[in-house]
Amino acid sequence: MAPSTASLNGLAVHTCGSGPPIALLHANGGDHRDFDEIAGQLAQRATVHAIDWPGHGDSPPVDDPGACRFAELLPAVLDQLGDGPFILIGNSIGGFAALRTAAQRPDLVKALILIDPGGFTPRSPISFIACRLFGSERIAPTAMRLLPRLYLRTRTAAVRAMRQRAVTASHPPEQVRTFASIWRSFAERNHDARHDAAELTLPVLLIWGTWDPVLPWLLDGRRARRALPDATIKRFPCGHQAHIELPDAFLRVVIPFLDQLDDANR
Repeated sequence: MAPSTASLNGLAVHTCGSGPPIALLHANGGDHRDFDEIAGQLAQRATVHAIDWPGHGDSPPVDDPGACRFAELLPAVLDQLGDGPFILIGNSIGGFAALRTAAQRPDLVKALILIDPGGFTPRSPISFIACRLFGSERIAPTAMRLLPRLYLRTRTAAVRAMRQRAVTASHPPEQVRTFASIWRSFAERNHDARHDAAELTLPVLLIWGTWDPVLPWLLDGRRARRALPDATIKRFPCGHQAHIELPDAFLRVVIPFLDQLDDANR
C-alpha cells in the first residue's frame, strides 16, 4: 500500500504498508512521527496506521482535550478504518487509550503493545500538583520543551529530532492549550487504567523504560504489572519512549510477539 493520509472522525491517519492492521498511538505533545524509527519495518508485514491525536501533528484541536476524551475518539476511527481487529501500539496517553478501547470494544482489538502507558499513577497530592503544574498554560510551553530532555534518556538523531519537534510545538497557542489540558486530565478519577486492565482477555506486551522519570517503573510500572498479570513484560534501559530511544532493541522484542500472534491465527 502506498503511503497515504486521511482524516477520520477529525483525526489525521497516516497509513503505509499492507497486511494485518496495526494502529500507532503517540504520547502527549508528540505526533505520528514519533514512530518513524519503527513504522517502516512494521509496514513490511502489516498495514500501519499512525494516528495524530487532536491538536497534534496534522489533526485539528478539539474543545476540552484530555486522556479520556481521546480514548472515546479511538473506537470510531478504528471502525472507519475497518479490516480489524487491530494490534494497538500505544505510548503514554496512547497506551491508556489502547487499554480503554480494548476493554470497551474487544471486537476491535487483537492485541496490545503498551509502552509506558498512562493510567497507573498512584493518586497522591504530589501527582495532583504535578498535573496542575504542567497543566498551567503559563508553564506548559516550558514543560513541552523541558520534559523530552528529561524523559528521552538516550542521545540519537531520532531523539534530537523529537526534542526539536517539542520546541516547535511549544509556540502555537492551540498546541500549548492542548498539552496543558491533557496534563490536567491526568488528575481526573476516571483516568485509571486498572479497571480496564481487569477486563482484558487478549495478548498484551508491556514495555517499560526503567529510567522513565515521568512514569517510573517502581511506581507506575509495577502497578501496571500487577494490573496485567498475564502480560509479557520487557524492561528497557531508557526513558519514556523505547520506540524512539532504542528502536532496534524495541523491534527485537515486538517482532517475535507479532510472530506469535500470527502463529496462533494459523
